[in-house]
Amino acid sequence: MESRLYPTWEQLETQHNPLTVGERSLLQFLDNYLPKDNNWKKGQELEDYNGWLIFAQPFLNGTRPDIIIFNPQVGIVIYEVKDWNLDNYEWVKGDGLYVSDGKGSYPVKSPIDQVDHYKEKLIGQLVPKIGEIIDKNEKNYGLIKTGVYFHKAKTKECQEKLGAKIKDFKYFPFFGNDCLIQNRIKEIVPDINITKSKFWDKQWNNEILFWLIPPFHSIEQGTILNLRGNQVKIAEPQSGHYRIRGVAGSGKTQALAYRAGKLASQQFNVLVISFNITLWHYVKDMIARSPFPFSWGKFTFTHFHGFCEDRLNEFEQKWPKSPKKEDYGDNAEYEKAVEYFFKVTVPNAVIEAINGKNYQKYDAILIDEGQDYHYEWYVLLNKYFLSTRDEVLIVCDKRQNIFERELDWLDKRVTKDGLDKFKEAYIDLTVTFRLPKKVAIMSNEFSVEFNLNQELKVGKLEDNPVLWHSHHIVWLNIEESEWQDYVYNSFLRLKKENYSPSDMVILLPSHKLGKIAVDLFREKKVEINHVFEEDSEARYHPHKKAFWMGDGRLKMSTIHSFKGWELLNIVLFIPSRAPESNKKLDAIVYTAITRTRENVIILNSNVRYNKFGEKFPKKWHEQ
Repeated sequence: MESRLYPTWEQLETQHNPLTVGERSLLQFLDNYLPKDNNWKKGQELEDYNGWLIFAQPFLNGTRPDIIIFNPQVGIVIYEVKDWNLDNYEWVKGDGLYVSDGKGSYPVKSPIDQVDHYKEKLIGQLVPKIGEIIDKNEKNYGLIKTGVYFHKAKTKECQEKLGAKIKDFKYFPFFGNDCLIQNRIKEIVPDINITKSKFWDKQWNNEILFWLIPPFHSIEQGTILNLRGNQVKIAEPQSGHYRIRGVAGSGKTQALAYRAGKLASQQFNVLVISFNITLWHYVKDMIARSPFPFSWGKFTFTHFHGFCEDRLNEFEQKWPKSPKKEDYGDNAEYEKAVEYFFKVTVPNAVIEAINGKNYQKYDAILIDEGQDYHYEWYVLLNKYFLSTRDEVLIVCDKRQNIFERELDWLDKRVTKDGLDKFKEAYIDLTVTFRLPKKVAIMSNEFSVEFNLNQELKVGKLEDNPVLWHSHHIVWLNIEESEWQDYVYNSFLRLKKENYSPSDMVILLPSHKLGKIAVDLFREKKVEINHVFEEDSEARYHPHKKAFWMGDGRLKMSTIHSFKGWELLNIVLFIPSRAPESNKKLDAIVYTAITRTRENVIILNSNVRYNKFGEKFPKKWHEQ
C-alpha cells in the first residue's frame, strides 16, 4: 500500500532535523490507526484522498509545526509535541508558563499558544479563504483543530497541570502517552468517525497541500517575465548587498521576482520579505511567472513582524508586551512608544531568543518595500539570518514613504555596522511601464507639486496599451457629507463600463469609514473582500485582518494595506481632515494614485488638494 506519510519513514531517517522520541511515537500511532484510503494509488491527486494524510514537520511557509494530519473530506489537526518533564514546568497566575532548569526559572511560550500560532498562520495568511468563512460563522472555527501531546506524561497529569486555558478537551486534544492506544484515538483525533464534513470546502485542499508539500515549478508554468533596461541587471543573482530605487510602475517587483525564481532554481534558500502583511502573495504570483524550474519549498514568504512572530514561536518565546494606551499621558507619547516597540523591542526579542539555538538561515534575502524598513530590521536579517553566501536585495520607492521612516541608513549617509556591505550605488529604474501614461504624468506632477522625494526622476513613460477600454482619470472635489453616494456611484460607473467588481478597489482612509462603506455596499447586496475589522470577528482572529486578491468580489482596503498591490480600477476617497501630517498624507495619496493599471477616480474633500485636482476631468466621457 502507498505511504500516506510525508516525508516517508525512509526519508525521515535521513532528514536534517531528526524526529524527537515523542514525535516518532505519535507519528507511529497515527500511521497505524488513522483511517486510510485503500483505493488511492500513487499519481492520483492528493486533494481527493479519502482518509487521513500525515505530515511530519511540514514546510508551512518555513515555520515547520511538529505534526499535521489532514483529511481532504473533513479537516485538519495540528499537533505540538513536547518531550518535557512536567516536574520542571508550572503556571504562574497572570504571568504564564515557567520552566526551571540549570539556568534558573524563566518564562516560555505555552504549547497551546505555540500550536494556535500555526492555525492562525494557516487561516489568516496562507489560505485566507478559510479565515473568511470563519469570520462569517464562528462554528467553522473547529474545522481546523489544534492539539498538544506530552510524551513523558499521562493525560490526567498534563491536563491538570497545564490545561487550565482549555475549555473542552473534547475539541482540543491535550494528552499524554497513555492515550496512544486504539480505543482512545477519539481523544487525539476528535473527528475520527466523520468521513465527510458538509462544512469543509474541497476548494481549499489544493492551497493547503501547496503549503504542506510544496510542489515543483516547471519552466513551462512560467509565462516569461520580460525584463527591460536596468531590470536585467537587478534580476541576476549574485552575492553581496544591493539597493534598488524605482519610480512607480517601473517593474521593481518584477525584477525581484525574476531574481527569486533564478535563485531557487540554483537550489538556494530564499527569504522574500515585505512590510505589508499580504504583499508577498503578489510577489509569489509574480515568481510563478519566472521561467525557471524550482521547488516552492526553497522560499519563505512573509512580512517583517510576521517573520519575527514565527521565529519567537519557533524558539518557544512569547511576543513581547506591547505598550498600553492607558499608561501614557497623551496619544503622541503612546504612538512614540508603539513605534519604538516595533522598531527596536520586537527585533531585540528575536535576537535574545536565538541564544545559541540552531535555526534556518537564508542564502538570499529579498526585501520589497525597503522604504518602510528601519535600520534595526536590516541588522536583524543581515546579522542573524543570512548564510555565508550573503546576498541581500532591497527595493524601494521613497515617494511611497508613507510611514515617514528615517532612511539615512539606506542612503549610507550614516556610518553604521553592516552598511559597508552596500559596495555599489543604487541601481535606478526610471522608466514607467505599468502605469497608464496619463496617470504616470499626473502622479509625477503630484510628486513635484507636493515636494515628494525628487532624488529619482521619471526618465521615460512607456504607454501601456489597453485592449477593450481606454484610460480614465476622474477628479471630483466633493462635500465630505456626500462621500458615500459618490463612492457608490463610482462603483456603478465602473460597472457600466463593463468592469467586474473583482477589478475594482475602493481605498478609504480609516477602518471607521471602511466599516461604513462595507455596510452601505452590503445593504445594496454587493459582496465585498475587505480588511476592515469588525468587533464580532476580533475574538476569532486576533491577527490583523489580511487583504488578499484571490476572489471575484469588490475589494475595499485602507491605502496602507493595499500598498504594493495593483488593480485595473482605483476609487480613492480623501477626507477633509486626516490624523497624518501633510507630508505623510501627500505620500499616502501619491501611493494610492499609483496603484492603478487603467482608471482612477479621486473623490477629494481636502482643501489641500482642491487646486491640484481642478486641472483633471470631472466626467468619465470628457476624455
